[in-house]
Amino acid sequence: MKKSKKPDALLYKMSVSVTSKGEIALDFEGPPSAREIEDLFDKWNPEFEHTKKIVSLVNYLRDYSDQQYRDIKGVI
Repeated sequence: MKKSKKPDALLYKMSVSVTSKGEIALDFEGPPSAREIEDLFDKWNPEFEHTKKIVSLVNYLRDYSDQQYRDIKGVI
């Protein structure tokens, strides 16, 4: 995976940490709506060849993050 400069749009972020009181903190920013992403890309450049790939990634991240979030909440 190549490392890039600061991203233009955050697609997914999750961190799990423990506080000094021993509490679990879950920081979660889920993916945006795939429909919204597709509309934005189509408006920006209808000929952009990677729109469908990005929309598929967003859908995958949404499914993955929802399951991961549920699994973590089930443990804590």
